[in-house]
Amino acid sequence: MQESANYQKMLEEVEGIVKSITSPDLDLDRMVNQVERGYELIRQMRLRLDETKTKIDQLHQRYETKES
Repeated sequence: MQESANYQKMLEEVEGIVKSITSPDLDLDRMVNQVERGYELIRQMRLRLDETKTKIDQLHQRYETKES
């Protein structure tokens, strides 16, 4: 459950970054920093999704094999 909460926090941060970089008042240097942070969060989220998919695939194979 903790991992889901962390993923949700990352998603909320990415959404906040998207909102902030669309502001016309945003400083260019701050925008670059925000975009960089956003890409890092997205990379982490993709890794988590890949790990989750792998685990689900492994569980599927394990239980599918037992039923056969």
